[in-house]
Amino acid sequence: MTANPGGAQATATPITRTFSRFTTVATAGDSAVLPNAGGSLQYTIKNAGSNSMNVFANPTASAPMSGILDSINGNSNTTPFALAAGKAVKFFCCAPGQWDTILSA
Repeated sequence: MTANPGGAQATATPITRTFSRFTTVATAGDSAVLPNAGGSLQYTIKNAGSNSMNVFANPTASAPMSGILDSINGNSNTTPFALAAGKAVKFFCCAPGQWDTILSA
């Protein structure tokens, strides 16, 4: 997969597979975006590119009635998770709207 150039949340490459391997990360901060956090979802992402990439929470509300936006590790919706080149991370959802992470060694 290719991380979207420019690093913006709104135009980030959507993560649509349970396991995603990004081989093209042309510049630091190129980006991908998770689907809405719900249920017991899990996604594993490998950055096989040569630069750090950003992974964003989805910019739309998981629970539209509440208006609450998704977050990663309790940060704001617009704060990305920086994934260094050569690293992998598992994103998992234990509570609606909240992604938590386990980073590879």
